[in-house]
Amino acid sequence: MHTAIFIPGLANATRPGKSFTRVFVLAAVVLLAVFGLTFAPSGSSASAAQTIAQCNNVANTGGLGLNCDVTVVNNLDASTGVASSTVTVKECRAAANTAPTCTTATTSYDALTTSVNQCNDAANGGGSSVICNVTVTNNVTGAASTDVTSATVNQCNGTGAEGPEPTLNCDPFPASTTSATITQCNGSVNGGGASDRVNCTVTPSTTSALLPVSINQCNGTANGGGSVVTCAASLTNITLAAAPAPTATPTPTPIAKNTLHDSKTDGFNPAPSDDAGAPLFLGIGALLLAALVAAAIGARRISARH
Repeated sequence: MHTAIFIPGLANATRPGKSFTRVFVLAAVVLLAVFGLTFAPSGSSASAAQTIAQCNNVANTGGLGLNCDVTVVNNLDASTGVASSTVTVKECRAAANTAPTCTTATTSYDALTTSVNQCNDAANGGGSSVICNVTVTNNVTGAASTDVTSATVNQCNGTGAEGPEPTLNCDPFPASTTSATITQCNGSVNGGGASDRVNCTVTPSTTSALLPVSINQCNGTANGGGSVVTCAASLTNITLAAAPAPTATPTPTPIAKNTLHDSKTDGFNPAPSDDAGAPLFLGIGALLLAALVAAAIGARRISARH
């Protein structure tokens, strides 16, 4: 008569097929998850460039005041292509030469803002007042080169006809570059009125092939008699070249100990023999092999009993 011996953990040992199936299924699930995370489509920050347009074709009734501002900050990492922009727009309307009512909004985009168009074909009634400003700052990092040049200007052409001289107060002037970076105050304020009724300025501005931006404002505007226009534009490019790759620091060659002198006299220890550990490793290997064989025999005996 044999006495059954219960060994914890061996209840499932008689069902190796089911255990293997569970392990296989678990491994398959893990592999599928890894492949899904690795090859799933990644999101992209690239989006279509933004165009800002405001205060165009408005306030064309006589005696109205129109004040509009746009401020743009572009950010571009030239090494990765990641881009964004923040745009603040402000629009104010009222009777000419009176305190206006204003609305302001700030919007962030996962794309560059490359075009601003405002105050065009607007306030063409008599006695109108127009004040419009555009300020753009481009921040470019990781660029291979800082390709920044002076922005071209086309302004105050076909403007300020009739009325007493001087009618134009424009800087720079003359400025008539075709397809210029900044185009403003052309074909405007031609209805006559007081002197210096056209005040249009482009502060020293720059452009870059890495992030081209165009500004168009105050064109075909305030052509009613007695109207006044004041418009300003600014475009600044700040570019930083990519940082140089760090120089690898050479690894110093270790100095071998002197094994020919006595350690008591020069402080060096004898170099260990390459064969010193061989018997130890052979002994450990023999013990591991014996343990594996014993485990295999024990497993077969337990399986035979069940």
